[in-house]
Amino acid sequence: MLRRFCSASEGLATIEYVIGAAVVLGTLVIGVTAWNNGLVARLQALVSQMQAVR
Repeated sequence: MLRRFCSASEGLATIEYVIGAAVVLGTLVIGVTAWNNGLVARLQALVSQMQAVR
């Protein structure tokens, strides 16, 4: 049964789509997290500058 699954083109295509989707989603999560961290740092710097002006 395992040999038949590995030799079937449909099974491999499905696995490839699942792995590809996982890679894309993982990349998006990492990118959004990094962007969010950078945005938070910029906002904190802006708030501290505004407090220093007072």
